[in-house]
Amino acid sequence: MNGQPKKYQSKDFFIYQIDFAAIAAAGAGVGNISIQADSDFRLEKTVAFAAIAAAGQTDSSRVLPLMTALLTDTTSGRQLSSGAVPIPSIFGTATDPFIWETPHIFGARSTLTVNVTNFDAANTYVLRLSFIGTKLYY
Repeated sequence: MNGQPKKYQSKDFFIYQIDFAAIAAAGAGVGNISIQADSDFRLEKTVAFAAIAAAGQTDSSRVLPLMTALLTDTTSGRQLSSGAVPIPSIFGTATDPFIWETPHIFGARSTLTVNVTNFDAANTYVLRLSFIGTKLYY
């Protein structure tokens, strides 16, 4: 855009979601989120929900998965950490989300790749990751 910064005309709250149905002990999974073509996306918060064998939970029995995640903005090829980090290091809970000190902007039509690894010796996890932010229209 001629070297000029983008001027956003409107903004909307939005959540991108990715679900991993069953990551077995010592297993791994990869998923992609395609950022919609209508707007850029500013990632501001991240939330994780994990369950063991889809068992019910209460606040006091909340599962902290023994898993790591590596987030990559595949359009730029840039990883958002120096390596895979424990899920609780970059994902909070619905009542206490992880807030990104510096929000990351994904361009329209870009892709976020999420690699997860289960380092638990016995448990299979169901994992749901939410990427909360703002759609930026220009």
